[in-house]
Amino acid sequence: MFSRTTIIKTVSTLQLQIHAEVNKFALEFGLEDVISGSYIKEKGAAIMRYLIKNPQAKAPNGTPLAQAIIDHLVLTRCQVSDPAELFPELVNSLDRDGYKLDRNGLRAKLPSQLPLVEEENELIDILDRYGYSVAKGHYEQAVAAHTRGDWAASNSQLRSFVEEFFNRVAETVVPGSYSSSHQCQQALAKAGFFQSDLNEWLDEGKGFVQGFWRRLHPQGSHPGLSEKEDSTFRLHVVIVVTHYFAKRLESQLNGIT
Repeated sequence: MFSRTTIIKTVSTLQLQIHAEVNKFALEFGLEDVISGSYIKEKGAAIMRYLIKNPQAKAPNGTPLAQAIIDHLVLTRCQVSDPAELFPELVNSLDRDGYKLDRNGLRAKLPSQLPLVEEENELIDILDRYGYSVAKGHYEQAVAAHTRGDWAASNSQLRSFVEEFFNRVAETVVPGSYSSSHQCQQALAKAGFFQSDLNEWLDEGKGFVQGFWRRLHPQGSHPGLSEKEDSTFRLHVVIVVTHYFAKRLESQLNGIT
């Protein structure tokens, strides 16, 4: 499954510029009934909407439709140059989704048991549901920065997202007047939202949440990791961890233990 950003970048990378190209593409991929609008941009947007709303859609050859379109890009555009040179934003977005794209095609980097895109979508839904708009804004800026390859900016926005997320969770679970993010996290620990029996928060500062927070702060890459690899690692970890706590928040507010 691909993220919304990946779908948008995929269709944009097709660079369909005249109606004949759009019509040929639609016929080739069984999208002739999907195309709508009088202008090229409207037709491109219609394809994007269809792919986003129908992640299980298949191409005429039985391949998942979005994957078939990405394979088409590699086949028609990458005879000489690597995808990372021709459309780096798509490659970066796929990397964030857990896929590697090169001249050999598309392949998964992560096991299917780690459904990052599904968890990201569910996380965004929860942020919307509880009105955590500032946190969502930081997350979206982190994704945009990662997509364009601005690793430092992505890392910075991820830290801001996590900080704002836990601040808002504290306001929701244990309303009070807190002078710092650390106090918000302490309040969540005292209220039992962070569970000490799971080592999520320990008084000596060695709990999981405390270590997670510290890991987001060092600047630059680490030994053996490129800046891209390190930034992607941070993004994946942030999705998994904040999704986990967002689901816990939802369960508590719904009275589910």
